[in-house]
Amino acid sequence: MLEKLLQFSLTNRLSAFVLAALLAGFGFYAYKNLTIEAFPDPTDTQVQVITVFPGQPTEEVERRVSLPLERALNGTPGVTRLRSISLFGLSTVTLTFQDGADTLIARQQVVERMANADLPDGVRPGLGPLATPIGEIYRYTLEGRDVDPMTLRTLQDWVVRPKLLQAAGVADVVSYGGLVREIHVQPDPARMADLGIGLTDVFAALKKASANATGGYVERGEEMFVIRSVGIFKGIEDLQRVRVGFHKGVPVAVRDVATVSEGYTPRQGIVTRDDNEDAVEGIVLMRRGENPTVVLEGLRKLIHDLDERGLPKGVAIHAFYDRTELVDTTIRTVFHNLAEGAGLVVLVLLVFLLSLRAALIVAAVIPLSLAASFAYLHSRGMSANLLSMGAVDFGIIVDGAVILVEHLFHKLAPHAHSDHTETASDAHEPLAARVFTAAREVARPTLFSLLIIIAAYLPIFSLQRVEGRIFSPLANTVASALVGALLMSFTLVPVLCLFALRRMKPLRESPVLVWAQRLYEPVLRGAMNNVGAVILLATMSLGATAVLLPRLGSEFLPALNEGAIWVTIGLPRNVSVSKGRELTPRIKHLLHRTPEATEIITQLGRPEDGSDTKLPSNLEMMIKLRPLKEWRPGMKTLDDIVAEMTHNLQEVPGIEYNFSQPIRDNVNENISGQQGQVALKIYGDDLDRLQAAAEKAAMTISQVPGAADVGVVKAGEMPQLAVRVDRGALARYDLDLADVQDYIETAMGGHIASEIWEGERRFDVTVRLPAATREDVESIRRIMIPLDSGQLIPLAAVADVSMGTGRAAITREGGRRYIGVRMNVRNRDL
Repeated sequence: MLEKLLQFSLTNRLSAFVLAALLAGFGFYAYKNLTIEAFPDPTDTQVQVITVFPGQPTEEVERRVSLPLERALNGTPGVTRLRSISLFGLSTVTLTFQDGADTLIARQQVVERMANADLPDGVRPGLGPLATPIGEIYRYTLEGRDVDPMTLRTLQDWVVRPKLLQAAGVADVVSYGGLVREIHVQPDPARMADLGIGLTDVFAALKKASANATGGYVERGEEMFVIRSVGIFKGIEDLQRVRVGFHKGVPVAVRDVATVSEGYTPRQGIVTRDDNEDAVEGIVLMRRGENPTVVLEGLRKLIHDLDERGLPKGVAIHAFYDRTELVDTTIRTVFHNLAEGAGLVVLVLLVFLLSLRAALIVAAVIPLSLAASFAYLHSRGMSANLLSMGAVDFGIIVDGAVILVEHLFHKLAPHAHSDHTETASDAHEPLAARVFTAAREVARPTLFSLLIIIAAYLPIFSLQRVEGRIFSPLANTVASALVGALLMSFTLVPVLCLFALRRMKPLRESPVLVWAQRLYEPVLRGAMNNVGAVILLATMSLGATAVLLPRLGSEFLPALNEGAIWVTIGLPRNVSVSKGRELTPRIKHLLHRTPEATEIITQLGRPEDGSDTKLPSNLEMMIKLRPLKEWRPGMKTLDDIVAEMTHNLQEVPGIEYNFSQPIRDNVNENISGQQGQVALKIYGDDLDRLQAAAEKAAMTISQVPGAADVGVVKAGEMPQLAVRVDRGALARYDLDLADVQDYIETAMGGHIASEIWEGERRFDVTVRLPAATREDVESIRRIMIPLDSGQLIPLAAVADVSMGTGRAAITREGGRRYIGVRMNVRNRDL
């Protein structure tokens, strides 16, 4: 087969150039359309079920939402792991599927099963975006001079986000920060009692007072008229005029018993960017399997269009994080390393062969082997990344071409000062025939040597799940490059050698090669004469390797400088969002002491859509860094930067911190369910015992050399205000438990009663008591509950209101509760 391929190439020389041109052209096309990532995506197929349960404590969220969903989703075909986390007002259930599971089919199975969950009325679970942990490709802030956070957030939700979702490949755009506008209806208990109006009357009236209806159509002459009854709310005045009941024959409107005003939903999260302490952020998530370069190109066009025509004057989108920067850095790094490798190969060939022609022939195989690799990856729908491309060793890739070229030039080229001679018959034989004869002599060993190298990568092809997704692109890249180099070695290289050997000047013997031969020959003779000593030395070397191998450092993921640091800071559990907002500038100031930090964006709490399961005391910071060449002389690695920042953060007592990088942090959290390079999980049912065990474990682990950023994950207690209703008191006042609890829930947390439309924008109408009535325990005790008789009684008359504690978060996996301990590894291998 090889002989036929060689014969055909030398006989039909143009075909070799056509094949090389086709390979180069398709390889270039594949490269332009190839998905290039900075980092391989090692994550499994996962589906998240996100359920917002407003105002409910953690224990109730677990009991009424997380547990029913777990029961309904348990046993879903292909699920290998099921875990959940319950927070204040939020439940997230994460299902991990078997390797190779189809994402869309997995999501469909989850949708079908979660419909069977027995959930509270009005609670509707939804699926998380079709994205991966490495899918955060773009972060921006919406900024405008003299524009308030509520206006910016409204623009973000109703103008910017819908526009960016039009970009091909975008899975979701998460809105974070600012003030979410809503209309507040704040009832006055005293006026309600005087007029005999209950809270349920207000709620029911608002719910029924905003709707459009249709009466079909009527015909008039040759025309048809559609009948439409318009009754939706268009402004606050419409709300104020809604009738809620009658008092002594006189209609009572909302304005008679409540104050209607514009306001905002209670903050779930706050975003800051440098000096802007109340920013509005957007996080763009890419769909699984998309090309980030292509997605970002389309995204930037839409952003430019928004800045030019879609946003009010003075309001603009300012990018903070763009994955293109990391991808471009990766491409530059890869091609810089590849160029250096190719240059070294050519240099070595020049040194040993002293022939520029021979070196250039071998060098021609390098780009063509890369083209073959790009073509293969593109046809398989695989991506290229820094890990896979960086593993390409051109010394191995061009091994076959080197053998062939060296043999042809050594045998067929005239040699100066050499006894190299050819027989008369050889000299008169056509050069093409002599090239074929010489190439045939080394074709078989050349093929075997490359096949052996390819076979060495076969174990990597057998890897599965996380390790397979990390290293499979590497094996595919190198193996396809080797196959491409092998094909070029038996087609293009012999033809190029044929042209190069015509009218070639005599070759000189390389002094380096002569010196190497003089050194090698006595060593070889000595080894052949002392076989036992050689075997003993080899055995001892192998034994030494076996001893040193367990001491060799190892890492789960290769170190990659993403150009940014991700810092997670755990404030005390009882810290409110407002107090955390006060601490943020101080922490940013401490981090800005490191001059390598250029910009900082912070996220306190979580977004309103529940897409990020974070506590109100959780502060996350993304710190952009200067290019490595601009760092101070003493700063050589990210660990040096982190060490300095850690030292500065010690000035703030009572906080925990975890240093990572954006992609690495998301990958670690996705795989283990918690942050940190190493995750420890302690399972059990008693949360108090679990908490004590986790704190003890964290204290012990912190003493291990190399353990850093040790902390208990999303655990501990947070203060709660408990309202315990007295059933006997309810009976005396002729009250129902459900009515009182509904009154408390609506008065304190607020209930959405209706909606108001302004063009295409929809805003919730929420019924909630004024903030002054729920500032502290005493204010809550004095909340007045109206009776059917028209009297008012304080809440304290039918319930005990006191301070208590509850869980900050409850995490579950495999049907059991657990508490995690996270840690990173610094200045020591994993």
